[in-house]
Amino acid sequence: MTDSKKIANIFDKFRGLSSVGIGNVVSSIIGGGFWLFLAGLIGAEDYGQVSYIIAIAGLACTVSGIGSGNTLIVFTAKKENIQSSIILITLVLSSISSIILFILFYDFGASVYVIGIVIFSLVSSELLGRKYYTKYSVYLITQRLSMAGLAILFYYIIGIDGIILGIGVSFLPYSYKLFKIFKKSEIDFKLLRSKKKFMINSYILDLRGVFIGSVDKIIIVPLLGFTLLGNYQLGIQIFTMLVILPSIVFQYTIPQDATGNVNSKLKLITILISILFTAISIIFAPYILPTLFPEFTNAVQIVQIISLAVVPSTISTMYLSKFLGNENNKNMLIGTSIYLIIQISGIIILGILYGIDGVAISMVLAISSEAGYFIIIDKLKNKSNWYV
Repeated sequence: MTDSKKIANIFDKFRGLSSVGIGNVVSSIIGGGFWLFLAGLIGAEDYGQVSYIIAIAGLACTVSGIGSGNTLIVFTAKKENIQSSIILITLVLSSISSIILFILFYDFGASVYVIGIVIFSLVSSELLGRKYYTKYSVYLITQRLSMAGLAILFYYIIGIDGIILGIGVSFLPYSYKLFKIFKKSEIDFKLLRSKKKFMINSYILDLRGVFIGSVDKIIIVPLLGFTLLGNYQLGIQIFTMLVILPSIVFQYTIPQDATGNVNSKLKLITILISILFTAISIIFAPYILPTLFPEFTNAVQIVQIISLAVVPSTISTMYLSKFLGNENNKNMLIGTSIYLIIQISGIIILGILYGIDGVAISMVLAISSEAGYFIIIDKLKNKSNWYV
């Protein structure tokens, strides 16, 4: 490769990463700001209640999603026309899930949320697969803006139930783009047979994500109640903002790893920056949180504990990109199993012994164990650098 081509290649990588990065940073600031504003607006108990319903709806989304998001990203990047088949299956399953959710909880907003988030996930995944990073970023930012506006508007009109309904409605305008994608390829379920292994990998990854994001909240409510869940969720929201960078890199590196571009230095730099973010959070939490959220009396210690999970979470994310890009099912399945066993047992045991702090500790232990497994198994198998 000539020097000019190398420079052009570096520039293309930077442009793609920066586009995804800007979109994710801006949308995360909007989303994070919205959730933090909402916490101050509605208080700890109602914040916990909203978090609980979204956790259940998120679980329904993922179960019905059958790993479609990452499947679309990778095979669209490989120029395989499976879009219409994946979209049809996912929409049918998510519609069934939304109906079941309405029957069980009689919450129309949660049902709309399930349909809406599935639609947006399919659209954004297809854009990432085609490496349309700028368009992806525009969609992400506009969705977050409409989410914040509609959720707050519906809250003042309807009350607490309006928050989830507003979030769900904010996804629906992207249906027109999904319809355009659907028309581009023919429905052919035979094309999915050879992708079955990868779809299982992707499904495991998605289930991992939803269990990380939902199971703790579902267990906390009967153990500790909505108010302590509200405090815990505030800590999780801050954690989410601390892992914006690895999330950006992950979305950029999935299609890159799928096509053989490893990006080792980028992954290492991401891990080093996450160490800095951890230190900042632990140091400044006692000074900032009591001023901004006086009602959330348990939040400071929760944030400090959960911040310890930022580095292992980043390491796991880098390995998940590699495993997913290489269609490696076994390591993902074992790592996810380790995480879930430690998290669920930890929430129950440590939650009973130490309350909401014990739940936060269980999260750190679970994700650290998963990251440790990924490092060890990859080193033994490939004898590669641990950060690759």
